[in-house]
Amino acid sequence: MKKGEINQLTKELTDIKNLKVETDDISYIPNENEISKKAKAKNLQCSIMFVDMRNSTKMQDSNGRKNMLKIYKMFAKLVTKAVEENCGKVMQIVGDGLLCLFVKENKTNSGQHAIDAVRSINTYIRESYNPIVEPDWKIKCGMGICSGHILITRIGTRGKNKCCQLAFPSSVTNYASKCCENAGENEVIFDESTFEQIDSGNRKQASSISIESYGDFYKMKDFTW
Repeated sequence: MKKGEINQLTKELTDIKNLKVETDDISYIPNENEISKKAKAKNLQCSIMFVDMRNSTKMQDSNGRKNMLKIYKMFAKLVTKAVEENCGKVMQIVGDGLLCLFVKENKTNSGQHAIDAVRSINTYIRESYNPIVEPDWKIKCGMGICSGHILITRIGTRGKNKCCQLAFPSSVTNYASKCCENAGENEVIFDESTFEQIDSGNRKQASSISIESYGDFYKMKDFTW
């Protein structure tokens, strides 16, 4: 690596370090074309959910790439349906994981929408997906939800292969990802802010199903309609 390259990178990193970050407060999930690298970052109060298929590497070994492509497509289809019918949107799909956003809509809090989406996901896997596939195609997933403020922006790279992707920098995003990572099969782990947004009637129903404390978080398993 040449000295000039180091100096150029140092300058670019310093420019980013000294950048004044400006934000616009919004209350809706923006379309991707509304997020510009040069425009203000969007500040959104929402619930963020990660959904991840379990044992996908083992499934890949036993089913092969072409069959796994079908499995991924079906998984993404059912998750997207569950999310969108509960006032949410799938923002990113990376491998066997999906990042989803929910906002308050129709007088229902974002956390309640996210919990309802979990319920739908588990139901669709149990009732629509698993009954039609071979035994080694059956899937289970883990989910994590956290609620609060996130920023939505674009983060780009330089060079001939430059790209500019959506990013969601926030501790809410980080914790939701960790919750998903720690969740068991067909289980959701969620934070206190999400728990407080669950409607009282639904909270009572969830408690009767099996809501448990998990350190500073909560978890539910096999939560279906």
